[in-house]
Amino acid sequence: MEETPAKQYIFSPDNPIYHLALNDRLSLCGRWLSTNPEHRKRRDDRRLSAEKPTRQFTALCSTCERRTTGAPDPKRPALELLPRFSMFEIVP
Repeated sequence: MEETPAKQYIFSPDNPIYHLALNDRLSLCGRWLSTNPEHRKRRDDRRLSAEKPTRQFTALCSTCERRTTGAPDPKRPALELLPRFSMFEIVP
């Protein structure tokens, strides 16, 4: 019988949003994990972890959550509902 792999998480210490790992280099939503050993580690680099981040304010990425639950992608609002802002104001 094949053993199911444990869930792994991809997170960054600077970002409160974490992702579910598809494999050791990619998340479900397509975020890459830097694995270059010569790359200088920064606080915003994503890391792979077997444990869910336990900081006070963390949330699962909405795209990763939709892919695990099978929920449909959100629909964009109709163009009529969007405000019309002018990028330039023409002054006579």
